[in-house]
Amino acid sequence: MTQDSRILVVEDSQTQAFKMRLLLADQGWRVSIAGSAESALAMIGEPLPDLIVVDYNLPGMRGDEFCRRIRMHMNTRGIPILMMTSSAPETVEISSLESGADDYISKSESPEILLLRIRALLRKSRSQEAIQNPEDSAFRRARLLTIDGHSAWLAVLSDEMRNQGYEVESAAGGSEGLARLAQQHFDCVLVDLVMPGMDGVEVCRRITAMHTNPGNGPNIVVLTDAEDKGDMNRAFEAGADDFVSKSSDLAVLRARIQALMRRRFFQEESDRTVEEAKVRELELMKLRAGREVAEARAATAEKLIQANRDLVEANQKLKETQTQLIQNEKMASLGQLVAGIAHEINNPLAFVVNNLFIVESGLDGLSPEIEPHLSEPSLARLRKARARLGEMSEGLCRVKALVLDLRTFSRLDEGEFKTVDIGETIDAVLLLFKHKTNGRILVEKHYAPGNMLHCAGGRLHQVLMNLISNAVDAIAGQGKMTITTSQTPDLFLISVRDTGTGIPEAIRTRIFDPFFTTKPTGQGTGLGLAISYGIVQDHGGSIEVISKEGEGTEFVVSIPTGLESRAAK
Repeated sequence: MTQDSRILVVEDSQTQAFKMRLLLADQGWRVSIAGSAESALAMIGEPLPDLIVVDYNLPGMRGDEFCRRIRMHMNTRGIPILMMTSSAPETVEISSLESGADDYISKSESPEILLLRIRALLRKSRSQEAIQNPEDSAFRRARLLTIDGHSAWLAVLSDEMRNQGYEVESAAGGSEGLARLAQQHFDCVLVDLVMPGMDGVEVCRRITAMHTNPGNGPNIVVLTDAEDKGDMNRAFEAGADDFVSKSSDLAVLRARIQALMRRRFFQEESDRTVEEAKVRELELMKLRAGREVAEARAATAEKLIQANRDLVEANQKLKETQTQLIQNEKMASLGQLVAGIAHEINNPLAFVVNNLFIVESGLDGLSPEIEPHLSEPSLARLRKARARLGEMSEGLCRVKALVLDLRTFSRLDEGEFKTVDIGETIDAVLLLFKHKTNGRILVEKHYAPGNMLHCAGGRLHQVLMNLISNAVDAIAGQGKMTITTSQTPDLFLISVRDTGTGIPEAIRTRIFDPFFTTKPTGQGTGLGLAISYGIVQDHGGSIEVISKEGEGTEFVVSIPTGLESRAAK
């Protein structure tokens, strides 16, 4: 139990210090030497020594003052101290014990007795934390038991200890004393070494056997008439903590008992402090665990919130992509339909145009021959017929131009980037709304020279169709729509301005939100401007809205020029 213990020896004599080092190191203990009390105080740190052996007669600060200094510091107060001296007066022993030493031994004692006392101190000692300095009354409340009540000397000692404030009881012999110890708690037991029936060594052995942990048992002081080293050795091995000769003064015995009680008090306080520290540590661990659980819950909640946000955003993007796909599919279907219609119209149109050309050519060839033979009325009818053929030719040219416009529109559903004539694209869109604008809305077109733009033609056509459709719907009666194109060194600008009702200020920030519409139910999905906004953003451009309620609205689309060079990179 005491192997590998740390022992500090405070000895000014180098010869004595060397002998002590050899003696103690041979027992397996780690020994440190200090030549003075001042240097010993400077050496004490972490880890603390398990025991201090100090010479009483030191240069400068004496051993008793050194003990007081040790007991004054909270972190060193519980270290056991064994005082050594070469002088024999009992006043030195009393002074040593009263200053805070736990035991006292003369340097003239044999090494075996010294080792026995050191082992007894180490057996009872424990590493201690900060403990408050106890008042004398704190350990005078201890309960003492004297075994062998027939001894007059023990009776005098009992009265002396009661006068000091101790609770003292007596037992007539070893068996009676052991029975009392089994029933009651005592802090210290004074055992007469020589008793009838059961000697003091056996009593010590049985008291020690009562407690599996020696620190929980009472301190044992053995009293003897003569200093028999063999008896002392057997008593210490049996568990005795101290050995006092009956020839000693009562003051010496009282000082030794007080030293034992002080050390016991320190041990109990240390146990209590350790338990309190364990409780505090457990509470801290619970608080730390609770905080970690709370942080984990907060982190999980934050992750769930972020996951919900990501899910909502992904769902929104999915809806927008779905609507874009639907619109693209509609545009593709519409393009195919227009292409089919244009093709079907183009076939009979070519037939009629060719026949009309043959008829006009035939009339032009026959007119010189037949006109002289015709009467004036017949000639008038012939001229009228030729005029009608000219009007038919003009009408067919207009139909042919319409078919060409329809074929241009059918090619604009393509999504790839290419160079497109924006003017032709606008004209193709206006052609689709001609039935709504004819006779009601005046359409003014102001195209800047060079309307070619590298873009996704079909998708930009969709933007223009949405803007023009909204402009037409915004004009309730008669009105005007102005479409303007212009260019800067970096941007191609398309403006669609109408003289409609305008956009109220309250909803102006929401017009690009998906599914937002001011039209009655069944007359719109509210996706036109949202899709247009996305298409323009994909081109790296922007849409600006200028509106005044009651006066009209203007949408300005800005598309960066030079997209073909960016795509090449």
